[in-house]
Amino acid sequence: MTDFTALRGNLGGVSLHPESLLNIPILRQAFDDRAFRFVPRSLDVSWTYEGEIPISVSGFNPFESAFYYGDSSRFAAWLTDPLGSAREFNENDLLLKEVLFMVHDYLHAWAYSVIDEIAPSRRVLHGPITADTLEDYVFCHLVTETAATVGLDYWCLAQRDLNELCPIGTNIKTLTVEYYDALLPEYRRFCPELDVQTPEFFRALAVFYCTGDFPGFDADDLRRSPQLLRWLRHELAYGVTQRSLVRGWLAYMADAPLAVAEPDLNAPIDLDLEGRMQLIDEVGHRLWAKVKNPSAASASAIRPSAVPTTRRARPDKQPDFRFVNVARVPPDRWESLQPATGDNFKYFFYQFLTQFPLASVPARKRKHLPHVYRHGDVELLLDLLDGQPRREAFPDEPRDLLVVA
Repeated sequence: MTDFTALRGNLGGVSLHPESLLNIPILRQAFDDRAFRFVPRSLDVSWTYEGEIPISVSGFNPFESAFYYGDSSRFAAWLTDPLGSAREFNENDLLLKEVLFMVHDYLHAWAYSVIDEIAPSRRVLHGPITADTLEDYVFCHLVTETAATVGLDYWCLAQRDLNELCPIGTNIKTLTVEYYDALLPEYRRFCPELDVQTPEFFRALAVFYCTGDFPGFDADDLRRSPQLLRWLRHELAYGVTQRSLVRGWLAYMADAPLAVAEPDLNAPIDLDLEGRMQLIDEVGHRLWAKVKNPSAASASAIRPSAVPTTRRARPDKQPDFRFVNVARVPPDRWESLQPATGDNFKYFFYQFLTQFPLASVPARKRKHLPHVYRHGDVELLLDLLDGQPRREAFPDEPRDLLVVA
């Protein structure tokens, strides 16, 4: 068993198995950056692996510069020997998907650090979230989302077959998008100047996430090309979802009560305000250097002074389990879910189940879970799992996180 904490920051000259995931340059950067923490959570990811729940509930909080992972997971198993072959850990590509999401989260946190460095007056990691600052924080987060998506999917995965770098027989081609460099001739039928492998593409996608406008394509193009539709349909929906989700999350994290009207959640971001386009371009050029010149990665790490933040949601707020770790909420606060409304019970339900080892919950009980879910009944759920061993949260588990489908 390898002490992965001792390895981090000390990979220079280390011998790797040919099937080690650390042969993937951007993954090696994320693993080797000690300012980015790996934080275990007391949960059983088998619920997701076995299809009992449809999402991962490990969560994410870019303000903390950390990757959260279940202590019972493929990722946790891989950490016991990251220098060796990953093949035995990667059944059905479960490990590689988790590790690539770690890289995605890393690039989020890295981009926040860059913004904090080049635009300190924005106080992107530490400033108060108010009605006056909310939109600027939403803008900054969408820039970091662009960095995570462009850096990993468009500039790494679209360019190189992972099996060339780490021959473990993976089927994974992309992580969060459906773009393929091999289809570039088809995409260019409608936008001849499209060039994904340039810093300028970062600007185009950031504008797209912020406004919903992708220069060079229109609705008629999507109708005429199923391949183009497959790529941009996801991105169109993703931009709307991101604007809505991030506004809701940051409003929840605000120091004082802050509500965003439903019609305004997915509204476009105003990019005409001073400094916004310049910030997009600066982050894009730094990301290009980081991804395309990995030998200089040490100059592009997360600045330790930028993290961790002290930003926290007020503990007296009614729990929204899209944004709160259920293991950090006392059971008497779960009463706010009765009667269950909207997505709140859904995310409570998914999180709560992973506190129980899947193997310990008998099939005769699990078969009733869909019924409990449909009725949104907390008491029924508690009764069903009464007497089953439940995991306790680790002392350093976060309270504030994003858990999203």
